[in-house]
Amino acid sequence: MPIVIKRRPKMPPPTPTSTTPRTRLRRSDEAARALAPVVAEIRKAGYHGVAEIAKCLNERGLRAPSGEPYSYETTRKRLKAIERLGLGEGPRTASQALSARHDKQRAAEAIKWAEIRDRREREHPDWDL
Repeated sequence: MPIVIKRRPKMPPPTPTSTTPRTRLRRSDEAARALAPVVAEIRKAGYHGVAEIAKCLNERGLRAPSGEPYSYETTRKRLKAIERLGLGEGPRTASQALSARHDKQRAAEAIKWAEIRDRREREHPDWDL
């Protein structure tokens, strides 16, 4: 009896779909451009860490391009894309975010103490400092 070898039929070459690397990068860039002003607003409010930004995005009801809530990793990737496109700062480490928060607090305290010192000098000019 002869041996018959069955071969798979040749498949046509794949057509470009939404999963090509170029398309994924373009979509990532579009998402980053849309998200950049929101992230800038969140950072202006004093939130600098990736987890804090993700929490703020979720509290605002924004969703990642996948339709899911923003996770740490998704937020970090968007921040890296924002930095790559030159639309803002990239992700910060936890220590950098904490340092930024402390700098902001120190500046606010310095302003408060300067106001107290000025008021005391106005109200009590004869006191020695």
